Amino acid sequence: MCLQKLTELNLGNNVLEEIPSVLKHLSCLNKLYLYGNKISHLPPEVLEGLPNLELLNLNHNRIKVIPAEIKWLCSLKSISVTDNHLQQIPAELGLMKSLTEINFTNNKLTQIPQQLYNLPQLRKLHLARNNLKELPEGVLGWKNMKILDVAGNCLSVFPVGFQFLTLEELFFEGNSFVPFTLMESIHEKEVLSLKELSARRILQQITNKLSVVSRALPAYPELQDMLSHWGQCALCSQPFLTTWLECVQFINTRKHMGMKSSQSVPVRVLLCSYDCFNRDDHQYYGLVRS
Repeated sequence: MCLQKLTELNLGNNVLEEIPSVLKHLSCLNKLYLYGNKISHLPPEVLEGLPNLELLNLNHNRIKVIPAEIKWLCSLKSISVTDNHLQQIPAELGLMKSLTEINFTNNKLTQIPQQLYNLPQLRKLHLARNNLKELPEGVLGWKNMKILDVAGNCLSVFPVGFQFLTLEELFFEGNSFVPFTLMESIHEKEVLSLKELSARRILQQITNKLSVVSRALPAYPELQDMLSHWGQCALCSQPFLTTWLECVQFINTRKHMGMKSSQSVPVRVLLCSYDCFNRDDHQYYGLVRS
């Protein structure tokens, strides 16, 4: 059999310290298992030669960095790099639209790139036993996510809109989530800066695509970039630039997300002012971070 026509290769549980360069010639390869070795580096030239690879298993190695060239695995559906030394996830992973499963359990990750939300086909994401302090905003990009495992991290809340995911399984034990504890507090009338007041007025205008402000904005790229990070009040729906009041809502996974299990999870909520916070028609709690 011609090696160049191999579709599956298992080199697991050997003492390989590097990925053999000859693999770059296996352009028909669909599945590659390299678990249980001593690999610390992913050669870009090998990645470039595997355009049909759909499954990559690098569990139990010594990998610290996944190179940006991972994007060349344009057919990849499943990547597993558990029990390594990963410190970050490359933003280029968000370009791999075929991905349905990612497993980075038991590494040293402190954050995930927002570009990971650009994977609409992603169904399973395992990030347990890392050092994640938060999940970035934009979680609704995971339109088909079914299994999310973030157990054993340092999370305090889930991001805005988390309750709208159509999850079937959620694992989040062993984190530092804010407790459901009521505390008395006093809120003085806020004083917004001129920058914030101006930004809010402009943001109100640009929601109307036909407005003069909306049509003129492309001529001011720096302003456009600054305003691109705007948020929306969960109560009055008015836009704001700077997060003024961070709150939390406790969601029941069965009642609000349709899951089989019934657990209470804290979800981040953003409000534009204390006027909204002091309204009686919500169940949001002010979030105090130490």
